[in-house]
Amino acid sequence: MPHSPPPNVPRPGRLALGIALLYAALATAWIIYSDRLLAVWVQDPARITELQTWKGLFFVLSTAALVWLMIRIGFSSLWGLQQRLAEREAAFRVALHATRLGLWDYRIDSGEVATDEAVARMLGYSPEGFHETVEAWVGRLHPDDHDEARSRFRNYLDGLRRDYISEYRMRMADGSYRWFRASGEVVARDPNGRPTRVIGTYLDIHEQVEAYRKLAESEARARLYLERMPIGCIVTDTDWRIVDCNPAFEQIFGFQAAELIGRSTFDTIIPETERGQTEMVLARLRNGTFDAHNVNENRTRDGRRILCEWFNTPIRDADGKVVQLLAMAIDITARQATDKALADSHRHLSDLSARLMQIQEEERGRLARELHDEIGQQLTAAKFNLHAIGQDALQEASRLRLDECMQIMDQTIGRIRDRALDLRPSMLDDLGLGPALAWYCQGQAERTGVAVDLCGADGLPRFAEPAETAAFRIVQESVNNALRHGGPTRIEVRVEHSDGLLELRVNDDGCGFDPGAQPDGRASLGLVGMRERAELAGGRFELASAPGEGTRVLACLPVLPRREA
Repeated sequence: MPHSPPPNVPRPGRLALGIALLYAALATAWIIYSDRLLAVWVQDPARITELQTWKGLFFVLSTAALVWLMIRIGFSSLWGLQQRLAEREAAFRVALHATRLGLWDYRIDSGEVATDEAVARMLGYSPEGFHETVEAWVGRLHPDDHDEARSRFRNYLDGLRRDYISEYRMRMADGSYRWFRASGEVVARDPNGRPTRVIGTYLDIHEQVEAYRKLAESEARARLYLERMPIGCIVTDTDWRIVDCNPAFEQIFGFQAAELIGRSTFDTIIPETERGQTEMVLARLRNGTFDAHNVNENRTRDGRRILCEWFNTPIRDADGKVVQLLAMAIDITARQATDKALADSHRHLSDLSARLMQIQEEERGRLARELHDEIGQQLTAAKFNLHAIGQDALQEASRLRLDECMQIMDQTIGRIRDRALDLRPSMLDDLGLGPALAWYCQGQAERTGVAVDLCGADGLPRFAEPAETAAFRIVQESVNNALRHGGPTRIEVRVEHSDGLLELRVNDDGCGFDPGAQPDGRASLGLVGMRERAELAGGRFELASAPGEGTRVLACLPVLPRREA
C-alpha cells in the first residue's frame, strides 16, 4: 500500500497556496478600501498625501508581520513533523535491531536496491564495502532455491500472491549458506497500478531451520524404531484412547492400527477383570510416575486371553504436563508356561536332591552300624582269639609275630570305628547337635594339631533330625575344606540359636581364595553341597574369602524342636 503523510499535517503545496491567497486578499482589500476611507475622512490633499505615506508604511510593516507569522506557523509544523519522523525512525531502527531484521528497499524502475547495515552484517560483510544489486542477490541464491525464490517474488509483483514471504538460502561472505526469511510489501505504484517500489526485511532463520530439520530426523528415527521394534507399543491419550501403535502390537493382539486408533483400550484389549488394576496404573501415569510397570491378562481380537508384561511411561509437553502415554507390551504367555515348567522341574529336583541326601544319610548310618556292629565285633572276636592263642606256650619268634598281629588288629578296629563315626556319628542321633559338634571339633583338633574352637554349642536343644543333620554336615564340610585347602593355624566354629533360627559361623585364618575363580573339583562340589543343604533346609548360605585373608562361612537355618517319639 502507498505511503501517506501523517494526519493533521497540511501538504506543502496547499500550505503555500493558502498563504499566497490570504496575502493577496488582505493586500487588495487594504489598497481599495483604505483610499476610499481617506477620501471620506480627509478633504485636504496635502493631508491625504501624508496619510497615504503612513498607510504605505503601515501596510509594509503589517505585511511583514503577517508573512513572519505565517512562515513561523509553517516552519513550526515542519519542525514538528521532522521531530515525529525522527522519533519514528529511531523506534523503527530499535525494533529492527531487537528483531534482528535487515531492511532492504527495491526501486523497480531504476533497479536500485538499498539495504541497511544489518543486511551486510547478516551476510558476513562489512557495511562499508557492501553494495546490493539485483544481480548480486540472484548470484547469492542457493542453486536449489534459485528458481523458487525468483518465482515467488515475480508472482507477488504480478499480483498472483497477496503477500510476499519466501524462505531460501543465500551464500555468505565465507562461501557457506544460511537460511533467511524474506518478506516485503509494495509501497508505491505508478498511475497504471504497477509496483514501482518494494520495501522488505530479511530474518536469519538458519538455527530454526536446522533445529526443525534435526527434529524431523529425530521423529523419523523414532518412527522407524517404533515400527521395527519387536515389542508391541501403543501411544494413547491420558484416558487410554489409542493414538498410534506399531506392527508388533498389531501382531500380538491381532488388530489392525485402523481398528484401534481412537478407541479405548478398555473396549479392545483390556478385559473387565483387569480394569481396576489398569485404572490404578493410569492414575499413577497421570501423576507423572515414570515407568509404571505391571503384568496383567489381556484380550486379543479373536477373544483369546494372553498374559502381557507392560512398561508404561508418561509423555510430557514443553511445560511438563502429561499429554500422552507410551505403553510397551511383551507377550509372556509362553514364557509363563516355561517358567512354571521350570519351577516345577526345579521343585522336583529339589525334592529329589533332598530325598537323595536323606537316602545318603540313611545309607551312611547303615554302613556305620555294619562297620561298628558286625565288622568291628568280628575283628574284636578275632583279637580275643589271637590273645587266647598267645597264652599258650609258643616260641619267641611266634609270640612276637602274634603281638604284631594284635597291634594291627587294634589299629584296624580303631580306624573302622573312626570311619563309622565319620559316616554317621551315633551321638548326633543319640545326644544331639551340640555334643556331636563338640566331639567332631575335638577329634579334628587332636588328629591335625590345628586349634578348632567351638563356641555356643553347650545347652543346644534337640532339633528336628533333618535340621541337625544339615547343620552338622555344613560344619563338617567347612572344617574339612579349611584343613584340606587353607592350611590354617586356627578354626573357630560359632553356633547361635534364637527365635527358631540356627546360625552357624566357621572362620579360619588360612590362605583363603578368590570365590570368583573356578575352584578345584572337590572344593567346588563341597561348596555346592553346603549351599544346597542350607537351601533345602529353607535357609541361606554365604561365603566370603580373599587370598591371604582366610575364609568365612555363614549358614542360617530355620529349626523346629524335635518331637519325641
